[in-house]
Amino acid sequence: MKMYLTLCFILVTTIVFGQRDWTGPTGKEPVPEKFKNLPRTIEVINFPKENDPIKVNDQYYWKHITSIVSKESPITIIEYGAYLFYDGQWNLRQSYPLKKLDKTFGTKQQQLLQAQPYTWTDNWRVDKNPYAGWAMWYFIGTTANGETVCGYDTIHTTNNILKN
Repeated sequence: MKMYLTLCFILVTTIVFGQRDWTGPTGKEPVPEKFKNLPRTIEVINFPKENDPIKVNDQYYWKHITSIVSKESPITIIEYGAYLFYDGQWNLRQSYPLKKLDKTFGTKQQQLLQAQPYTWTDNWRVDKNPYAGWAMWYFIGTTANGETVCGYDTIHTTNNILKN
């Protein structure tokens, strides 16, 4: 009996304390260290800002777009990716290969021309479960004079399933 109670206690403790905190950001959390001291000159826009899933067959799709533009000067992107928010902070989800930027956003050799918007029209989240979450897309680049700059924007994916 003592062994059974001990195992139950360990199991319950693991379940209670082993769960991630998926509470959303308040806006007061620090940005990731990676771009904390960089000028934010790349505009990043996720639309819609709050994104509801739609079920297609056995999958849920959060259909949205991500756009980037540099108004100040041409910029060469040197890194981009996404963070997820959990446990009270932004956690790196993935940095993407630079060649993927040309394919998904339509850039050429990772170059943002001044005032030219670039849009990934099918930047969709797909999953078998309709759980909510928060993400932040980021871009780091260099200007023609060698200054390193960044841009980022958040998106909230909900679990409010749309009727189809």
